[in-house]
Amino acid sequence: MLTIFNDSLAINNNVTSDDTIMQNSLMFNTSNEGTSFLLFNDVLDTHIVDLLHVFINCFMVNIMCAFGIVGNCINIAVLCQHGFRETTNIILFSLSVSDLMYCLVVPITKLRFVIMFFSEAVAITAQTFGTVYLFMPKFVYLASSFTYVSIIAVERFVAVFFPFHVTKIFSRHNMRTLVLSVPIVTAIALIPTFFALTYEWVLDPRFNITVATMKYTEFYLTYHSIIDSYAWVGLSNGFCATSLIVVVTCCIAIGIKLIRAVVKRKEMTQRAATKDKAVKMLVTVCVVYIAIATPIVTLYSYFQPAFIFTSSLYELVDSIGVFLSCINASANFVIYVTMSEKFANTYRRLLSCSGELYRRGSKRYSSKIISV
Repeated sequence: MLTIFNDSLAINNNVTSDDTIMQNSLMFNTSNEGTSFLLFNDVLDTHIVDLLHVFINCFMVNIMCAFGIVGNCINIAVLCQHGFRETTNIILFSLSVSDLMYCLVVPITKLRFVIMFFSEAVAITAQTFGTVYLFMPKFVYLASSFTYVSIIAVERFVAVFFPFHVTKIFSRHNMRTLVLSVPIVTAIALIPTFFALTYEWVLDPRFNITVATMKYTEFYLTYHSIIDSYAWVGLSNGFCATSLIVVVTCCIAIGIKLIRAVVKRKEMTQRAATKDKAVKMLVTVCVVYIAIATPIVTLYSYFQPAFIFTSSLYELVDSIGVFLSCINASANFVIYVTMSEKFANTYRRLLSCSGELYRRGSKRYSSKIISV
């Protein structure tokens, strides 16, 4: 069942006098030889990596994505009930939509790890289409989520340190424009990467079946050095590292400010307490993001992936990064329910209404059956 992992994808290299250009084809390499595999064998045993691949991609990622889909759908329903008069609801709604889309896309890209137990040939084709069409688009939703958390951190920073200016800077109109522009800007920024991969149908001699295999486009082969630097250095630092630095800086400043305020405050009105709870909830969203984004940035800074993985080790690193991103996309529901009384009450009301509608529907259905 695990032989598909041993048949790792490798890229033929065609060395020229001017530069090393990757040949426009892929082959299935059944050996464990090569430079990338030397590093791989020194770090982890092949069988252990196979098991980790199955455990992470078949179970952990799918379970976390399922939780994230349900949680973010509830977030969207509750936030719609609250309305969008407050700018906080606008940004949290946008974050939930982005996280929901990420949780929907990721399981599709991991389908091959489930399909491989039934048909390795079909799994190869599923991997090809999932990678060609969704490998980079999923980063649009991930980068959008990171950017939304940065906006939350900056908005809270302004609200805490410049409370009289926050309504002018982050007005409802400005916030709507900002949240709508985020996915557009991220998609435009990632456009060059969308044209890096394509596929072709080839006869796989192992199965005697025609399968879809990935290959680099002529566009990528011509500008691969520029695209690699732009994608894995420029975009990675632009969306991930920069976002992390902004959120960490704002959270530290807000934390210091809140601690000083608590020390100085002798009496607290109910209104101030409610405001502090909202600040703490949003700061908690940022802190969870920091805890998860830090290892992601660290992993991708050391293991800079390619558009097509050339070793199981690099693919495992990407799987770990994807799983951490799924946790980040699924954690906000728990934060809202546990830290926002208003959100929790709306959530309970929605559940009670849904239960009442279900009971009424069941009664009508039962009465129809009895009358028949």
